[in-house]
Amino acid sequence: MTKANYTAMTDQELKRYLVNHRDDKEAFYAYMDRRKSRNRDVAIELNDPNWEEKIKAAIEKQLGSA
Repeated sequence: MTKANYTAMTDQELKRYLVNHRDDKEAFYAYMDRRKSRNRDVAIELNDPNWEEKIKAAIEKQLGSA
């Protein structure tokens, strides 16, 4: 059996691969490593009065880059 090349896969391809190969722990860890390495642009304080606008802006940004 040929080993899958996780680094060559796009995020969507890797996610699809994981759905079809749930026992592949290496693929799972590769996917989680990618997720952890992403920038997190939104940091909201509990008492921030503008939290809703920040969330909406983050969603808009994600939808724009999808």
